[in-house]
Amino acid sequence: MQFLDDSNVAAFLAEDGPRLLVFGLAADLSSQVFGKQLTELEQDTYGRVAIGLVDIAQAPRTAAEWGVTKANLPVQVLFTDGIMQRVLLGVRSTRGLLTELKEYLDTPQT
Repeated sequence: MQFLDDSNVAAFLAEDGPRLLVFGLAADLSSQVFGKQLTELEQDTYGRVAIGLVDIAQAPRTAAEWGVTKANLPVQVLFTDGIMQRVLLGVRSTRGLLTELKEYLDTPQT
């Protein structure tokens, strides 16, 4: 996982392959709980998806651009090759995340 701020989100999203941009807040309980699932996802996918974490308190400009507020955390946005594919809201189990991302993880990379 990579911790992102306003200065490096664009570079993270510009890279090839599946990328999961996760908005959260260190002081938010649901974001804290979701960290466990993200760690498990990272282990289960063996590097097939890059995960970038955005703490909205540390990246207020990026949060504002995406319309992310404390009221709708955590928010996950999946990209493949820089193109947004899916937006997921709320905490999900590792299995639930894998199900949501499966079609993007199983796509052969060119």
